[in-house]
Amino acid sequence: MSRRTGFFVICLLALAVLGLTSLTASKAFTESAAQPAQSEQTMQALLSEAHQLRLAIQRANLNTYHAQITVERMKLQQQRVDRLSDQLNDIRHQLADTRKALSQKSTELRTVEMTNAQETNAAQRAEREVSIKAYKFEIEELNQKEQQQQGYETQLIAQLQIEQAKLNELNERLDTLQRELEAQMSTDKPQPSGKRP
Repeated sequence: MSRRTGFFVICLLALAVLGLTSLTASKAFTESAAQPAQSEQTMQALLSEAHQLRLAIQRANLNTYHAQITVERMKLQQQRVDRLSDQLNDIRHQLADTRKALSQKSTELRTVEMTNAQETNAAQRAEREVSIKAYKFEIEELNQKEQQQQGYETQLIAQLQIEQAKLNELNERLDTLQRELEAQMSTDKPQPSGKRP
């Protein structure tokens, strides 16, 4: 955020410098109008300077407008990226929980199957067969859930990459605007001129 703040401070300083230059040019123009003895050349120089100031102010205003729009778009894009990141973290936690539950159920199933293989009592053996079927059903459901979560995770990763690329593009655009404004400020600085009559 300090980079953006610096950019806006530079914009405001540029506008202040341009405003002061415009005020000075306006005052000089007014004083020259009051003195009918001044030459036509001085008048043309003042008009040219006023025209250049007007163009510089228009460029600065346009760059400031573009920068404001870009900053607002960056805020919205950052919200999208944050939301997708949160969703991705959530699905990863859910996936980890599903895998943990799947591992536990698989271990429990193996234990029940080993115990059932050693069971001699037919009633208890039948009871364990029912438990084995229930474990297998739960494991199948957990496998399906894991596959769905993996698919959703893959989808979120792809969406996040797209949205992050858009955010990076907006950030680069803002950097370009800042460089353009800095270059404009350095070319718009008033150059020392000779004495006017």
